[in-house]
Amino acid sequence: MTPERWSRIKEVLGAAVETPESERPRFLESACGGDADLRAEVERLLAGNEGPSWQSPAAKLFAVAGKLAPGDMVAHYRIVEKLGEGGMGVVYKARDTRLGRSVALKFVKAQFSRRLEREARVVAALNHPHIATLYEAGDHQGSPYLAMELVDGRPLKGPLPVKQAIEYGIQVADALAAAHAARIVHRDLKPANILVTEKGSVKVLDFGLAKLAEPEGAPASTQTAGLAGTPGYMAPEQIEGKLASTRSDIFAFGCILYELLSGRRAFPGETITAALIAAATTEPKALEGAPERLEELVRLCLRKDPESRLQHIDDARIMLEALREGLRSGGSGAPAGAELAATSAGRWLAKLWRIAIPVLLAAMLVAGGLYYRSHQAKPLTDKDSIVLSDFTNTTGDSVFDDTLKQGLSVQLEQSPFLNLLSDRKVNETLKLMGRPAGDRLTPEVTREVCQRTGSKAMLAGSIAPLGSQYVIGLRAVNCDTGDVLAEAQEQAAAKEAVLKALDAAAASLRSKLGESLSSVQKYATPLEEATTSSLEALKAYSLGVKTWSAKGDTAALPFFQRAVNLDPNFATAFLGMSGAYFNLNEVGQAAEYARKAYDLREKVSERERFWIESNYYCSATGELEKGAQTTELWQQTYPREALPYRWLGSVSATLGNWGKALEEWRGALRRDPNAEVTYFLLGLAYMSFNRLDEAEVVYQQSEERKLESALLLEGRYWLAFLKGDAARMAQLVSAAMGKPGTEDLLLAMQADTEGWHGKLKSARELTVRAMDSAQHNNAKESAAGYQAAAALREVESGNREQARAEAHAALKLAPNRDVRAMAALALARAGDTAGAEKLAAELDKTFPLDTLVQRYWLPTIRAAVALERKDPNGAIELLKVASTIELSSITADLTIFLCPPYLRGEAWLMLRDGHRAAAEFQKFIDHRGVVMNFPWGALARLGLARAYALQGDTAKARAAYQDFLTLWKDADPDVPILKEAKAEYARLK
Repeated sequence: MTPERWSRIKEVLGAAVETPESERPRFLESACGGDADLRAEVERLLAGNEGPSWQSPAAKLFAVAGKLAPGDMVAHYRIVEKLGEGGMGVVYKARDTRLGRSVALKFVKAQFSRRLEREARVVAALNHPHIATLYEAGDHQGSPYLAMELVDGRPLKGPLPVKQAIEYGIQVADALAAAHAARIVHRDLKPANILVTEKGSVKVLDFGLAKLAEPEGAPASTQTAGLAGTPGYMAPEQIEGKLASTRSDIFAFGCILYELLSGRRAFPGETITAALIAAATTEPKALEGAPERLEELVRLCLRKDPESRLQHIDDARIMLEALREGLRSGGSGAPAGAELAATSAGRWLAKLWRIAIPVLLAAMLVAGGLYYRSHQAKPLTDKDSIVLSDFTNTTGDSVFDDTLKQGLSVQLEQSPFLNLLSDRKVNETLKLMGRPAGDRLTPEVTREVCQRTGSKAMLAGSIAPLGSQYVIGLRAVNCDTGDVLAEAQEQAAAKEAVLKALDAAAASLRSKLGESLSSVQKYATPLEEATTSSLEALKAYSLGVKTWSAKGDTAALPFFQRAVNLDPNFATAFLGMSGAYFNLNEVGQAAEYARKAYDLREKVSERERFWIESNYYCSATGELEKGAQTTELWQQTYPREALPYRWLGSVSATLGNWGKALEEWRGALRRDPNAEVTYFLLGLAYMSFNRLDEAEVVYQQSEERKLESALLLEGRYWLAFLKGDAARMAQLVSAAMGKPGTEDLLLAMQADTEGWHGKLKSARELTVRAMDSAQHNNAKESAAGYQAAAALREVESGNREQARAEAHAALKLAPNRDVRAMAALALARAGDTAGAEKLAAELDKTFPLDTLVQRYWLPTIRAAVALERKDPNGAIELLKVASTIELSSITADLTIFLCPPYLRGEAWLMLRDGHRAAAEFQKFIDHRGVVMNFPWGALARLGLARAYALQGDTAKARAAYQDFLTLWKDADPDVPILKEAKAEYARLK
């Protein structure tokens, strides 16, 4: 059987598995046409006829996967034991020989391969502590497998004490909420698919039947979807063959809660027919001993009609958490209404738990404030965007100008439901209207911006005096029809109470616009906590945000500085300073302000806390894995925001995982197609895979949108370099002249390009110009970085004394993390091993948790010291720890790449192992789009020539020498490494 034939069989088979049995004959007739053999093969697979007598590819492949023995290797996984085997496939325990961890390897039979692929896609989209993690999807001799987190636990099983059942229920609900937030319906939730670890942590498994939910607000589907799930846990609509929704999972969740509390199934029945009869006609028996309110929650989950069922799993989690708190406070598990009313959730829980019939439920939801999505249209959906107008201030007090709009923006941006149009998009639209960026948004101007951007609503605010008091008013208006969608009004007894009144008005408006009460309560940190109690500080910060959007980082910094001077506890203002300094490549100051913001993180909203913690781990401590974990939670909580996607992509690139970076940056672009930085990053990702044409398209798209920034100039320059377009590079450098923060960067990049071609004199002159430009703008760290990079360029060219001088000067100018790391490497290569070791010790002490310092810089510096001491074996051993992240993007703007492979190649040359040396230097050729114009990339070609010569392959060695000498044909003639290369090439002749 040919591979093409087998591929066709799998294609039809996968679709047939998803088709209801009653419709399969018609489907197969259509899919197979007149190909009787194809239909026979598919029908045999569907029937499970894969016995020894049938030697189809499916049988042979699964025969391999199903008979693995301890010690067998599947890629880099060593089989330890078989954990289980069933009708669908087999699961093994295995050891990851690369990372030294145990994993579960899951194989399935051919007819279930589509489910395995679906599970891989679904689990890869989720990252949650209560969902088993997917490490890798692979293929073993033609049989696909998943490598997953090995959960050492027992299946969830009842009966359990009430407290324990509630705790497990909260964890399952939390996992389910993460899946539902990603629009994923599990469809096969049951106790057997939930494991409990020895530490009492729940892990939800087996997303093989999961599917994307229909978008909210879409008409209910009437088409059949095939039966998917397990009898006894399937919702009535699933059993009837209708499409499952998140409410179907809530039904299964209710079944699980019932079973945990009672030890028996809510709806017994091992067959579809029995389950259908039970689910449609019977009610589960009462839960003896369970608190009345917990039993009511179970019944809400188990309602037959999905429209009257509990609508959101988050509401179940909140109810369970309230019950848990009642138990912890010494109650019996049935806290009194008066006690519940003291909690934020209690006001509506006390009402909810008195519900008797569905008709009363509808009335109580309105009276009690519990938000369920009903058949009535809501003013807004989570797809609609809102444009904020400037406040109308009739008090005569300028302190309210801009301040209240910024405060309202902070309140509304906490909401995962509402979608505010970004300042950048507003400014772009104002320009199209012939108005300057940052122009005042009167109601008339705001309405035009709203209409031009396709937004649904405009939100106008006002503050007016009322005697000695103030009145805050908010009004949301449909920008097409002018209809009022929602209004809120609050009074403030004094000026100091205005922010509290704005909090109350914003919370009221959010509920009226369609956000659930549970969401409003969870994401409504008071402004005085989320920002500052000082109106003057908030005004300075709001001006900083406005200036940042219109004029950039340098212009915004004085406003942020004034804000923190007025309120030293203003965490978000410190975050703004950290971000501005990081963008300006002042990484030391960025880290300092990141720490200050982190120390004050308890005084911010949930959204700002994610931002602050991610920034702290990435910019201050360097704990990239922690930064990634925090950012993933940020993504899950605010899935519409582009920033966490950009951030997570940048962390991935820094760890050398360019595939993950590409995926995240694509996600960022989908969420915000007008961000210059995303186009820059996406172009880099394509270049990292040598996909230059796709990078070109990305930058063309940015030009079509009339986007411009220093970053885009940088990306276009690198693309021009990779394409060998010298004229375009010169044009881009010229375009950067006179632009603070851009001029110095492009001059430094051009210096590296000159160094790539061996023109060191020109490179030195450009570096001096870049440093002068940076220092003129008080960017000492940038200047020092350029000088440290020049030291690396010089040392590998053979100019050791020049390299030592540049390294020491850079350290004197601004000894931040990257400068010390680059200087230490340059000193080690220049023979100053004592100086290199001293700097390495300082880095180790100062940055004990920093991923790049510990896993990249220190191994590389110490390996360079070992090479200088003629210890190549020691160097190779030291560099092992860097192997997993050696493709890292390790500095903010400088092209410093693949240092570990270069030194590893040098070590193998010293050991006279030409084959291994060639493999290391070849990485610079293979990853040309990662290396960019880092001068070591050109010198790696000389290393490759030397490696071929050691192998005795004169032809390849001669070609490699010619490649290098052609690259350096215009090089300065006195460069030591050039003289050595010419002499070596002459000896080959």
